[in-house]
Amino acid sequence: MIRPPGARAGWRIAVVALALSAPPTHAQGGVDTLHVLMIGNSLTSTEGIPDLIATMAERAGEVRPRMTVRAFPDFSLADHWQDGRARAALRASRPDVVVLQQGPSTLPASGRDLRMWVARWAEAARVGGGHPVLYAVWAPEGADLDAGIRHHAEAATATNAGLYPVSTAWRLAWTEQPRPALSGADRFHPGPDGAWLTALVIVAMLYDRPVDDFPNLRPRSIPPAEEAILRRAAAAAIASAGRR
Repeated sequence: MIRPPGARAGWRIAVVALALSAPPTHAQGGVDTLHVLMIGNSLTSTEGIPDLIATMAERAGEVRPRMTVRAFPDFSLADHWQDGRARAALRASRPDVVVLQQGPSTLPASGRDLRMWVARWAEAARVGGGHPVLYAVWAPEGADLDAGIRHHAEAATATNAGLYPVSTAWRLAWTEQPRPALSGADRFHPGPDGAWLTALVIVAMLYDRPVDDFPNLRPRSIPPAEEAILRRAAAAAIASAGRR
């Protein structure tokens, strides 16, 4: 695995990229820790996805990662850039991984917008030694999910950013019968099961570990048969992104 220029000392994490590998984690006080900055909107913050990621990592035996979240309702990556708070957090905290989340980006124009703003944020992340990763979200019912998946993959490739293929995991889970209820009441934002699937994809890729290493933190809402569906979907989506 090629180490990007300026990567910090420490053990390797595997944020799976289409073209780049991940930097090692940042060591503090002799203990390897991981600092993740998540920039997005309610598709990042709903159902406590960042805390789910941290808790799943900890329960799997990892040092609990430090999660910094800048996620505001209806914000795009352009809104975050103009607002300035996420950029301030990026400069001040020097995260190891910068997770970028835009909307579904299913239309040609929104796909071009996604690529432009991921490029800008990826450059800013690398200035501080961080590794940019695009969190690909699903589309609401009736929208072109496949176009959104394609636009996220193209944006990651064009900007040499990593890719968390959460939208692919959702699509694969939805092909199963009975179809898992991943979204909440509005049929777009994640419900408890969708949030767990999202966190599972991200945490498994952050630590380059099999999805089965990470616990089900939603046992009351996710019965064993559905959990098996979600784990298969997460593993297949990660494989589709190029993880070895």
